[in-house]
Amino acid sequence: MTHTAQDWIVIGISGVTCGGKTTLANRLKEALSPVYVFHQDKYFYPDDSPKHVKCEGLDHNNYDILSSLDMDTMLGDILKTMRGENKAHRFSAEEGKFEIKGKKFMVIEGFTVLNFKPILELCHLRYYFVLEYSECVTRRCYRLYDPPDIDGYFDQCVWPEHIKYRAEIEKDKRVKLLDGTKQDSMEIVMADLKSLDT
Repeated sequence: MTHTAQDWIVIGISGVTCGGKTTLANRLKEALSPVYVFHQDKYFYPDDSPKHVKCEGLDHNNYDILSSLDMDTMLGDILKTMRGENKAHRFSAEEGKFEIKGKKFMVIEGFTVLNFKPILELCHLRYYFVLEYSECVTRRCYRLYDPPDIDGYFDQCVWPEHIKYRAEIEKDKRVKLLDGTKQDSMEIVMADLKSLDT
């Protein structure tokens, strides 16, 4: 924690692919002020990076593991922002939004941000989206990825890695699980924020 950590309320949003993480982060950006938003997807190593691990039996990088991302740089950008050097991907400060006197909000979203312990520990509020397999695979079919998913990638990499990371998260009672099929995630987060402002 930095010497300015007490000035911040940090919200971590993690979980299953296509679960609603970015949607929730976008809604929080529109509702809170001042708010700084970080997206984990911005920190993937380049496709040709030697840091990538191939999926077993597939000619495709495994983008669903923590080591496919430059998490040290992400953490560094978050800490710099907390110290006053804005490295956020998006920022908003407008009147008429939800505020807590003397506090700034930070929203950190990404599929494994809460599996990275230094970021997990920075967060005051922690949320993890879950979906059943059938719902997740259906949603994933409608999303475009760069590079695109290849045959077998979801079943061989995406889903098994998610199950592994989810099992880690479920051991931490500080993390609140959110059902990605329900529309109440924003209300849950706002209620938790209001409880901090008492």
